[in-house]
Amino acid sequence: MTKDTTLTIRLNKEIKSQAAKVAAGMGIDLATAINMFLVQIIKTDRLPFVPTGESELDQSLNDENAGRVSKPFNNASSLLDGALRDKSK
Repeated sequence: MTKDTTLTIRLNKEIKSQAAKVAAGMGIDLATAINMFLVQIIKTDRLPFVPTGESELDQSLNDENAGRVSKPFNNASSLLDGALRDKSK
C-alpha cells in the first residue's frame, strides 16, 4: 500500500516515549504501530480495544449532581449576587 499522506498529532512527550519503547520491543517503530491501529479500525469498524475509565460527560454529570458546578449567570451582577449568597451559607 502506498503511503501518500501525513498525519500530524500532538501528544504528551512521555506517552510518545513509552509507546515508542513498547513498539520497539515488538520490533516495529511508532509509525508502523499507528498504521496497524488505523488498519484495525477499518477492518473491524470499531476501536480495537474497549475504552475504560470515566468519560468527560460522566465526570461533568457527577460534578453537577454533587453540586460542584455553579448555575449559569446572565450577567456580572447576578454572578456577584450568587457569589455573595454562597459565602453567606
